Amino acid sequence: MLPFFLSPVSLYAIYVRRCFAGSGLSQQTLQLDNDQTTLHFWGPNPKLSNQTQNPEKPSLVLIHGFGPAAMWQWRNQVQFFSPHFNVYVPNLVFFGNSTTGSPERTEVFQASSVAKMMEKVGVERFSVMGTSYGGFVAYHLARMWPERVEKAVIASSGVNMRRGDHEALLKRAKLEKIEDLMLPSTAAQLNKLLTLAMARRLDIIPDFFLSDIIHKLYSDKRKEKMELLKGLTLGREDTPNISPLPNKEVLIVWGEKDQIFPLEMATELNELLGPKTKLEVIKNTAHVPQVENPAQFNNIVKSFFYIQHIVQKTRAPSMLSILIENMGLLCSRNKHYNEEDNEENAQTAEIERRIEQETKAEKHIQKLLLLGAGESGKSTIFKQIKLLFQTGFEESELKSYISVIHANVYQTIKVLYDGSKELAQNDRETFEISIENKEIGEKLSTIGSRLDYPRLTKELAQDIETLWKDAAIQETCARGNELQVPDCAHYFMENLQRLADPDYVPTKEDVLHARVRTTGVVEIQFSPVGENKRSGEVYRLFDVGGQRNERRKWIHLFEGVTAIIFCAALSEYDQTLFEDESKNRMMETRELFEWVLKQPCFEKTSFMLFLNKFDIFEKKVLNAPLNVCEWFKDYQPVSTGKQEMEHAYEYVKKKFEELYFQSTAPDRVDRVFKIYKTTALDQKLVKKTFKLVDETLRRRNLFEAGLL
Repeated sequence: MLPFFLSPVSLYAIYVRRCFAGSGLSQQTLQLDNDQTTLHFWGPNPKLSNQTQNPEKPSLVLIHGFGPAAMWQWRNQVQFFSPHFNVYVPNLVFFGNSTTGSPERTEVFQASSVAKMMEKVGVERFSVMGTSYGGFVAYHLARMWPERVEKAVIASSGVNMRRGDHEALLKRAKLEKIEDLMLPSTAAQLNKLLTLAMARRLDIIPDFFLSDIIHKLYSDKRKEKMELLKGLTLGREDTPNISPLPNKEVLIVWGEKDQIFPLEMATELNELLGPKTKLEVIKNTAHVPQVENPAQFNNIVKSFFYIQHIVQKTRAPSMLSILIENMGLLCSRNKHYNEEDNEENAQTAEIERRIEQETKAEKHIQKLLLLGAGESGKSTIFKQIKLLFQTGFEESELKSYISVIHANVYQTIKVLYDGSKELAQNDRETFEISIENKEIGEKLSTIGSRLDYPRLTKELAQDIETLWKDAAIQETCARGNELQVPDCAHYFMENLQRLADPDYVPTKEDVLHARVRTTGVVEIQFSPVGENKRSGEVYRLFDVGGQRNERRKWIHLFEGVTAIIFCAALSEYDQTLFEDESKNRMMETRELFEWVLKQPCFEKTSFMLFLNKFDIFEKKVLNAPLNVCEWFKDYQPVSTGKQEMEHAYEYVKKKFEELYFQSTAPDRVDRVFKIYKTTALDQKLVKKTFKLVDETLRRRNLFEAGLL
């Protein structure tokens, strides 16, 4: 063992720590799981007033691969991204000073620990970037907490690996045990790992240097790390056992010559994760492109995050830094600095050129914001636009909704079963589940509580159908407004056997009914009369999450808006919020609509109010009077049947009209306001509505141009 002053690893560690500290980060420790788990991480330094977590900056979590602690793997990225992100770099459990008393050893547990860490430091939403083993953790974070993870970068990570891929890797390495490759204990084993991980031929490296790396970076917690390798949930089957991420923007970055996870795995992963996934391949790199070519890697990620004006240089990596950064396995020949700078400058210039082109194109596109409270039907309208005015959903996109739909089924039956038990406390005769169905109910409630739902089988579908038909469950469903029962409940329960078919591919109706909380911002470009027809405008519609914790993302979209499409769910006047069960949904909608109307940047913006879910409203209003809502307390029914339903609708419409004019300055006569009765699931009605919206906005544009 080399003494400290002769150890390349020990000396280089001083430099790396200074790089992290110079980027405004400090070492911090948190206790999780009732002090059972200790997580060490680098995060914004609370002692530096100009470096503390800036709420205006987004947050980015960097998750390391297998091998040494996080500090060694992300130096180039920390320095590059810290001016534009609140950067957090955790040591996963059993790496660095992180540890746990829990018997859990899966990458799912690692993801849970990172999520808890971010919650404890007060970060509600963040993007994540993981490399290799860290990519497994990043994938699970995006899958299990879609409402918290904004974007995900998966680098050189075989999330889709099969059992055969594990065997093929050992064959390429000419080894019998995976720990001999991933946890080398001899200079020969480390050399083998370097050969597979690097694209360039390795120069001869002295054994004393390799031994120093092994002693300093690979000897700690070897037993526990072996348990982590055995605890992996991915790669156990003969087919990839991953769920798509259909509503998540994902960037996959891969080295062209990766021998740990070959490039064909990246191509397949790109197809499996969903339509919003993008693959970038970096030439002449292998398993660690972020270290072999940090300039290109950082610029690709920069473009994905759409960060403008990052001009910081990333110097060519030295032999020492490559050897002991990123999994402690890397080495490479030096490049001339000018060559590296020229490559980065060219990459940056290309990104700026694209941004300039897109800025020019934006001037000819009408910008629409789709706003509203949670559960107002915005996302269903968004999907209808894709079906009506674009090419619809390809088969791969339809298949990506299978896991979402199956999750909806399990969530629905759990809400109903748990709700029946709660209601039975006051009325056992009506709401108590029959004895023969209680065991089924407990089993399904347990499944519904899991983070990862199993695929719906014929057997499980039969159990759900049996429980659904129980009289107590039907009575509970009739009280669904009190229990957060989703609107899709009846539709999916009536189609269980079809949904459980082994060859099931969702229909467009299934996708429209599928319920996924919108997180972040999604956009779509369309024209209600076709982009090639001069008579029609081209619109870019932005949809954002309606729940309270999502609304802060609206602010940066407020500039340059042609019109607001505000969705209000007519049927939710007797329901409470998903995120606050003490707040009536219609009252929340009223307050939100009033707040948006009063925003100074919308003084001249047109408002299109969609009074949505009319199909549910017309059935409900005859049984649940409007005056159960505080806003509608002065409502008086006048008739029955269809006449009463129309009277109730006109009353609600008038309430919104009054609110609009109360919240609009008298001199703002140039602001257009229209109200449309909508049912987001009705394709013909949505198509007709958007053509009317298009006609209204075109007439306004002609008027402003002095042509009308």
